[in-house]
Amino acid sequence: MTTHFSSGVTNVKGKQLGTSLFSGIKQPLITGGTSPQEWAFQDDFVQFSQVTTAPWTIVDPGGGSYMLAQYAQGWLRMGDAGPGAADIAIAASEDVWQYHSQKLWYFETKFAVTDVSDLNTFVGFCANGHVNPVALPDDGIGFSHLEDTTTIQFVSRKNGAGVSFDMVSTAGGSDYTLEDSSITTQSATAYNMPDNAVRLGFLFQPVGSHGNTAVQFQLFLDGKNVGSQAATTVPDDLLMELKMMTESKGTNANDLYVDYVQTIQQR
Repeated sequence: MTTHFSSGVTNVKGKQLGTSLFSGIKQPLITGGTSPQEWAFQDDFVQFSQVTTAPWTIVDPGGGSYMLAQYAQGWLRMGDAGPGAADIAIAASEDVWQYHSQKLWYFETKFAVTDVSDLNTFVGFCANGHVNPVALPDDGIGFSHLEDTTTIQFVSRKNGAGVSFDMVSTAGGSDYTLEDSSITTQSATAYNMPDNAVRLGFLFQPVGSHGNTAVQFQLFLDGKNVGSQAATTVPDDLLMELKMMTESKGTNANDLYVDYVQTIQQR
């Protein structure tokens, strides 16, 4: 039978066999008849003004720093042509995010770094008191990359303690290596955008979701499920902000490029 679906007809969740964390989710609506209902937020950074920064609150070290939308398909470029050592830049939402042990929670982001060895970064959810990605958040859930390493950690922490998972390239494989990024030259067959970007995501699963007997995070890298982490230490006693953060090791020019952030949670 001929169809208009390039991947055929199937009852398997997904959208044209896509690998996104969200390909199996119903269209998220603020209100609607879906059961369970979902709420969602995303920013693809096709426009961003350092003057009118809503919905983000900005911490800007000044000097030659910049925070702007740039490159093909929209990337948030956070950086400085000549940073001071230990300069910090933050783009933060309001603290409206909360862990719930009985609600599915999805998060995905894609980012790249100009000089991996010289920049501390955190992208994810954390308490408003966490203002420096040189260290892991006392209370937060997200992805941390620390200077002088090429690894990325998924962390889930409460009151200064918790668990971490070194992101791996494939399930059971070796640690993923975050590589320095440069901007691809535009051509008829190449987008003008940062290369060596990595797509990271977590899916929080309550007890009973997908048959599991304890709360856990499923972890994703470039669309592949690369591991799971028990949700034994979670910031369940406070509201969190969604943050993108950098801290400069030294005075070399450096950028964090964030392609997008996207999160969906059951109501």
